[in-house]
Amino acid sequence: MFSLNNQLELRRVTISSLITCVYLPSIVTVISYKGLLYSVGNASSFYILVLIFIAELLKSFYFKSVNDLQSKKSKPSKNKAGDVLKSFVFLLCVMFSFFVGIILFGAPVLDCHEETLMLSALLTLLTVFPLILHTGVETSMQLLFGVRQFGKDTIIEMLVNNALFTVCGAWLGAVVIPLDWNTPWQVWPIPCHLGAIGGYLISNVLNVLKVTLMSAAIKYPALNLLVSALNKLQISK
Repeated sequence: MFSLNNQLELRRVTISSLITCVYLPSIVTVISYKGLLYSVGNASSFYILVLIFIAELLKSFYFKSVNDLQSKKSKPSKNKAGDVLKSFVFLLCVMFSFFVGIILFGAPVLDCHEETLMLSALLTLLTVFPLILHTGVETSMQLLFGVRQFGKDTIIEMLVNNALFTVCGAWLGAVVIPLDWNTPWQVWPIPCHLGAIGGYLISNVLNVLKVTLMSAAIKYPALNLLVSALNKLQISK
C-alpha cells in the first residue's frame, strides 16, 4: 500500500508511471499506423523490445538517488562487471522460465518457437528487468522467491504490481485466440503481446491515479473511499 510518508518516492512513482503512459501507447500507435501490428511477435518486431529496453533503462536512472550514485562510485569496476554478468544470466534464466511456462499454458510446442521466445523476452523486460535495475540481482531473486518482502518501499511495490499486471494481461490476452472471430490480430502471440503491454500500462495508470487521489484525499477526505477501492485492485500483498 502506498504511503504518504515518503513524498519523494511517490513523486518518483508518479513520474515513472507517467513516462510509461506516454511511451507505451506511442509505440503501439506508431506500429498500428505503419501497419506493423500483425507482425508483433516475429523477429522483425525486435525493435519494439529494444525501445522498451531503452525506455526502462532511462527510467531507472531517475530512480537513482545521489546516495546510490555515490555508493556505486565507491565499488570497483570488477564488481560492476560481475553485477552486469549476473544480471544477464539471471534475465536469460527468467526468459527461459517464461518460455517453458508459456508452452505449458498451451503455446504451440513443435512450431512458433520464435514467437514464443519473443513473448518471453517481452515479459522479462516488463517484469524482472525493472526490478533488477532498481534493486539488483540478489534482491530481485529474494523478492521473486518470497525470501524477502518489499515492506514499505513504494517503488518496489509499484514494480512488483507492474510485473503481476503484465503477466495477468498476457494470460488474459490468450482468451481471444481460440474464438472463431477469424480476425488477423487473434493469431498467436499477438493477443498475448498486446495483453502484456496493456496490463503493464493499466498498472501504471492505476499508480498515477492512486497517488493523485491520495494527495487529494488530504484536502477531501471523501476520496479515501476511492483510494481504498484502488488498494483492493492491488495484486501484490
